[in-house]
Amino acid sequence: MKKILLSLSLITAAFSFAQISLSEGFENETYPFTNDKFFRSKVLPACVGSYTLNKEFYKEEAASTVYSSNASNGGKLDISFKYKTHILLNGSVNGKMKVEYSVDGGQNYQTLETINLTSVISCTSWSGSLPQGTVPASADFKLRISGQWTAGDYWLLLDDFKLTQSPFLATADVNKKKTTVYPNPFKDVIYLDNADTVKSISISDLSGRKIKSVNTVSKEVQLSELKKGIYILTIENNDGSKNQTKIIKD
Repeated sequence: MKKILLSLSLITAAFSFAQISLSEGFENETYPFTNDKFFRSKVLPACVGSYTLNKEFYKEEAASTVYSSNASNGGKLDISFKYKTHILLNGSVNGKMKVEYSVDGGQNYQTLETINLTSVISCTSWSGSLPQGTVPASADFKLRISGQWTAGDYWLLLDDFKLTQSPFLATADVNKKKTTVYPNPFKDVIYLDNADTVKSISISDLSGRKIKSVNTVSKEVQLSELKKGIYILTIENNDGSKNQTKIIKD
């Protein structure tokens, strides 16, 4: 019985520490990506180190690379990578790059962003986040970067992928971090609980006209310039979620 309990505790511990985690610059010959026409090379200058994944687009075709993981713990997932375009001789750039993810092993993909490629681009960072619960625990997760040629002759290079997953927060912990606003009604100042979780706030009148935006948020927000009345406060959180509340200046 003790052996069974010990085995269960080890399984539980292993699951609790599971998470998607990646730092990949393609410096080694083996890497956790599946390529369709992309390939590892150091012929063209990399963004970081010597190697990149790259593909020349010169006729009507598509190419992609896919990272896969079953290690999700259900928490928020931060994603970033670098990309650039390159031309040789009299080439030109005209195509698209798409960033997508799947949580069902690639049967269905959701688009995070489609980027128009219309010129030579030096190393540029792409970053985004998937809120907690988007990638369920142990889901068959895939991140796909694809290129689609429209015209011209150009290279697309991908480099320095980083995926970092936060610990899964229980419902009680999520509720603790919900931002509250006080006092309400207020006179000149409002205060934000958990201001460290807030990316920005904006104030609009009841017609929807934006009156004020604050991109550097602290616990204390000065609103002495507002006239007496009712306003809509929009809070954008660091995880990308938003919530609105009515505030009254007295």
